[in-house]
Amino acid sequence: MGVHGVELAEPLPTELPSNTLRIDKAWRMRDGRVFHLEFQSTREPTLHRFLEYDARLARQHFAQVRTVVLYHANIQSAPSELDIGTAMYRVENVFLSDLNGDAALKEVEEHLRIGQWEPGDRLRLALALNMNVRSVSTAFERVLELVPAVPDETERDLVVSAILALGDQSLNDQQRTHLRKELRKVSKIVEELYEEGRQEGEHLKAVQVAEKMFRKGASLSDVIDITGLSEQEAEEIRRKLMN
Repeated sequence: MGVHGVELAEPLPTELPSNTLRIDKAWRMRDGRVFHLEFQSTREPTLHRFLEYDARLARQHFAQVRTVVLYHANIQSAPSELDIGTAMYRVENVFLSDLNGDAALKEVEEHLRIGQWEPGDRLRLALALNMNVRSVSTAFERVLELVPAVPDETERDLVVSAILALGDQSLNDQQRTHLRKELRKVSKIVEELYEEGRQEGEHLKAVQVAEKMFRKGASLSDVIDITGLSEQEAEEIRRKLMN
């Protein structure tokens, strides 16, 4: 992908010292620097948001920060520098649309054929649909054929996870639904992610109902009975509304 010289040593927390800021991914590198990776499905118009992220990362870890922004789908340009007067801020942009998706899938297919699967094949297969391909529909069918052929279950789960997180941005709604239906057949992680998403959705709905009830003057006990939230959760929501 054109990003060289990165040797990761350990993952770092993605929760920065602010409740309103959350970065995508960060790792400590073996040379002591911090590697910061952002995934973008839309074009970032300025770099002020990333600058704030990196300023906090640098202050928290007292280390230099290297930031790579991964753009997928149809994004072909984005700013890489920001001059704020007191400093020049730079990021490295990677545009998946500049990479050859057909060649990536061909390489994966060859590696599977000869039994020489390598870690790089995970991203080739997972992100090929966001690269430059002659036909999205043809590439889509090839991905559906190749994913079940990944021999190792752990590797297959990693590929499926990456596809669900990053690799379906160029698909239409019908293709995306079909993709997830097919992935369910080859990886248990899809079902786990659906269950997590369902539970998160139910909890969010309960929080929204609790907020409405408190605004209308409902008691703490009534909110707990109706929403199923714990007393601590309900009390925290009430305190926030009172501030």
